[in-house]
Amino acid sequence: MSDDKQQQDLATQIKNYHSSGEFDKALEISKGALKSNPPDLKAYDSRWKLIAEMFSEEDARKRIIPEIEALLRTQPETPEVLHIAYWRYMNFSGRAKNVPNSLFDKMLQHPRTTTVYMTALLGLAERSEDASQKWHYYRRLIDECTASDGPGNSWYCFTHKNMLGLVEVDRSLASDDYLDELIDRYLKAHLSYCQETQQRFSWAYTESVKWRLKFNNRLDKALETLERAEIRLGEEKDFSRLRAEVYYHQERWSEAYDGLNTYAPDFLGSLWKRFVDEGTINYFYMLGRSAEGIENWEKAKDYYTDAHFALTPHSDARAGLKRVYQQIKRRNPTTTFEEFLKDTEAEYKIREEADREHIRQKLLSNRINEKATDFRLQTLDGESYTLSDMSGKVVMLDVGASWCGYCSFTIPHLKLIHDQFSKTKDFVIWGVNDGETPQKVQESLDEHQPPWPVLLDPTREVAKAYKVEYIPDFILIDKNGYWQYRYDSADLIDGQPLIWMIEALLSD
Repeated sequence: MSDDKQQQDLATQIKNYHSSGEFDKALEISKGALKSNPPDLKAYDSRWKLIAEMFSEEDARKRIIPEIEALLRTQPETPEVLHIAYWRYMNFSGRAKNVPNSLFDKMLQHPRTTTVYMTALLGLAERSEDASQKWHYYRRLIDECTASDGPGNSWYCFTHKNMLGLVEVDRSLASDDYLDELIDRYLKAHLSYCQETQQRFSWAYTESVKWRLKFNNRLDKALETLERAEIRLGEEKDFSRLRAEVYYHQERWSEAYDGLNTYAPDFLGSLWKRFVDEGTINYFYMLGRSAEGIENWEKAKDYYTDAHFALTPHSDARAGLKRVYQQIKRRNPTTTFEEFLKDTEAEYKIREEADREHIRQKLLSNRINEKATDFRLQTLDGESYTLSDMSGKVVMLDVGASWCGYCSFTIPHLKLIHDQFSKTKDFVIWGVNDGETPQKVQESLDEHQPPWPVLLDPTREVAKAYKVEYIPDFILIDKNGYWQYRYDSADLIDGQPLIWMIEALLSD
C-alpha cells in the first residue's frame, strides 16, 4: 500500500469514527498521526478538529499546541506544514493573536506570491490594533495579488472589502477619489470571484452600490452600476430597491418614495423584520422622509410613526414627526405636539395589530403536513426518548449546537415558551444536539440550564431526516405524528412566532 493511501486511510478512519459518534475510538486511532513520517497532515487536521470538539477550549489548547510546536520543531518548514499550523492557531478564540511571531517570520520567508506568504500578511493585518498598520498589510497583499493571480483571486476581492471596512472606521485613510477607485476595483474583483466560484453576479453589483451609499460616494456611479447589472442580469428586486435608496440620498424625493413604497410590503414577512430589524426601521424612516419631501404628510406621519414606535426606535423619527406636526397643526391649531404624538401612537397600535395578524395568518397557513420520521435518542444520563411514544402530544424539536451563537440567543425565548405551556400536558419541547460530543453537550447544559430534555444525536439522525440546513431549526409535530411547521431562524420576539404555531397545533 502506498504512503499516500495509508495517509488517506488514517484521516478517513478518524472522520468515519467521528461522524458515527464513536469519539473515543476516533481519538485513540488519531494518535497514529503523531507517529507518521513524513507527517500525515490530513490526519493531524482530523485529529485536531476532533480534539477541539471533544474538549473545552482550555483543555484543547493544552493538547493541541504542544503537538503544533512538535510538528514545527521536527519537520521541514514546508508551506503545507506552516499552513496547517497557522490555521489551527487561528481556530482558537483570539485567532491571529495566538499565532507566534516565529511562525509569521517563517511564512514570510517563502516566495512573495505564494499562498502561505499572503496568508501571513492577512494574519498580521488581523492581529494589528492600529488601523493604519492594518491598511499597510492590506496594501501589501493587494500588490502581491496583482503581481500573481490578478483580480480574479479571492484574496484580491476580500482584501479590498477589508480595506473598505477600515475606511468605514477611519475615514482619513482614503480620499474621496481613492475611495471611488477602491470601490471600482472591488466590484471588478468581486465579479471575477463570482465567475470563478459560480456565485450570483448580483451579489457583486449590490455590494458595490451599498458601499457607495454607505460613504455617499459618487452616487451617479451607483446608478450606472445598477443599470449595467440590469442589462446583464435583468431586472431584480434588489436592484430596484437600491436605486430607490440612491434617489433618496440624492434627495430626488418623488422617485425615492415611489421606489421605496413599492417594496414596503416585503417587511410584512416576519415579526422580526417588521418590528425589530434595524434595516427595516431605517427603511421606514427613509419612506417618511421621502413622503415629507413630496409633502404627503399623512404618509410621512405613518412611516415616521412606524420608525419611532418600533422596539428599537429610529433616532431621527421623532424630529420627523415634529416637522409633520408643524404642517398638520395648521388644520387643528389647538392640538399640542404631545397630543398629536399620543394620537399617532394609538393609530400605530391598530396598524401594528393588523400587521401581526397578517404575519400570523401567513405563517400558520404554510403547513408541511408530512408524516414525521420516528427516532430514538438518549440524554447524557442515558434516558431514552422516542418520538412515536408522543402520540397525542404536540412536540417541538429544537435542533442546535453549543457552538451556534444564534442557538444560545434563542434559549431565553424557549424558556418563556416552556413556562407558558408548562401546565399543558399535550405539549413537550425536546432539544436535539446536532452532532456534538457528550463533553460539549455537558458544557452547554451547565451554562444554559434548559428545563427540557436535551437529546444527543452524534450521527445527526434528526438533521438528516428533517433536512436541517441551518441551526437553530425548530420542527413542530402535531398530535397525530405529522410534521406541520419548520421555523429555521433565531428571529424570535418573546417566543413568537413559535407560540402561534404551538397554539394552532394544540387547537387542532
